[in-house]
Amino acid sequence: MNEEPANEESTSEEPTGEEPANEERVETGRLTYEGYGIEWRVVRSEHPRLDPVLLVGGAFQNKDSWTVHQRFLAPYADVITVDLPGSGNTGRLPVRHGSGFYTGALGHLLTELALPRVNLAGVSYGAFISYGFARHGADRVARLALSGVADRMPAETREVCARMAALLRAGRTVEFAEAVVGQLLPTTGASGRSGRDEALAFMLRSQFGGLSRETTEQYADHYERLLAHPRLRPGVRDVPTLVFTGEHDVCTPPHAGRRVADAVPGAVFATVADAGHLLCLERPEEFSEILLRFFSGRRIDELPYCTAETYR
Repeated sequence: MNEEPANEESTSEEPTGEEPANEERVETGRLTYEGYGIEWRVVRSEHPRLDPVLLVGGAFQNKDSWTVHQRFLAPYADVITVDLPGSGNTGRLPVRHGSGFYTGALGHLLTELALPRVNLAGVSYGAFISYGFARHGADRVARLALSGVADRMPAETREVCARMAALLRAGRTVEFAEAVVGQLLPTTGASGRSGRDEALAFMLRSQFGGLSRETTEQYADHYERLLAHPRLRPGVRDVPTLVFTGEHDVCTPPHAGRRVADAVPGAVFATVADAGHLLCLERPEEFSEILLRFFSGRRIDELPYCTAETYR
């Protein structure tokens, strides 16, 4: 991290780069909402200076996908990660359940964990869920950060989602893995990206090429859920909001993120250099720094890799 987030309780202490949590400071649990499971993980901060940070991942992430980010975030805030119904080890969720269901599930989680207010960060499909929660639970969201989000699904994206779901339903996971790599990784030809992209491609192929049957069905459900519930409904108010997108993101390109920000009064929209849709994986330290800076009320456009195209 280049700088520590500033607020009234900040000190001059800098992150050490070491794992901030030991086993005694990690809590996990499971609860149910309307008959469906929710699993959670909390990393407790020794000296929290910000409201707790709740990370809601995308369709292919689970509560254990954030260990690298927690190393950067936990010196400043408790960090909560979650498997909402239909993800991780919670089993399948019928496709008919969309944003409204997830709004209720997140609210139930916060109530059960006795969290009156959180800094909420959503990534990809998790951004869709987080946006929906902020529409109805603005009093429970201190600040809202959305990475890789779009306000609507164009026809070509619908075709991609339908094809992905069909591959998964047919059990053609190797083909699915290759399609995901082609969809999610930028094809910029930039020499500085080659090693990182190869590592990410290897990780994606390993993750998706050998999926269990239940996980395969979960992923297919996610794609069909996108097709069934494709639009964000405007209405976020009174929540400081950041929308940020990798400059090479082809799934939710910058112009789509900008439209989301334009619909939220006072929102900031920013692009991140040398990153695509997998920004949180491609540049985890920078992703975490963006969250810390925004959640502590500091400007994003002061970061050398981040351009705020809208700053109102």
